[in-house]
Amino acid sequence: MSGKNQYVSTLNWQSTNPITGFLPANFAGGSRPSGVVSGVMTDSSTIYSNMLDVAKMDSIGLELTWTGTPTGTISVMASNSGINAYSLTFSPVLGQPAGSAGGYVIDLSLYPFRYLYIQYVNSSGTGALTSYLQLKDLN
Repeated sequence: MSGKNQYVSTLNWQSTNPITGFLPANFAGGSRPSGVVSGVMTDSSTIYSNMLDVAKMDSIGLELTWTGTPTGTISVMASNSGINAYSLTFSPVLGQPAGSAGGYVIDLSLYPFRYLYIQYVNSSGTGALTSYLQLKDLN
């Protein structure tokens, strides 16, 4: 058995950007979860997960799964300030929902930022998006 600190987190979904009105306190843990585990992918809406403070974690495994027939763009957002957030760039680029159910995992080993959240912009179709994280420290 490993003695590493490990945490599983289910991201919650909301229609407001978690950066809005967020004033980070020292190791506050991120934004308040909405309690909505399945994000509704519909119309031309944008949904956001809660923002997590991952400053004490070295490695993050992210699992994203969607149902239905959505077409849109998933972005992994990063921030150190809690004031501004920017989309991470992946090579190869992340697969995107394109009219059918699907999902994938993302390895964020040695993630160098303090905050993390997911943004989804729907362009057509409907579905539900869920996300789980496994957070580990390397000590």
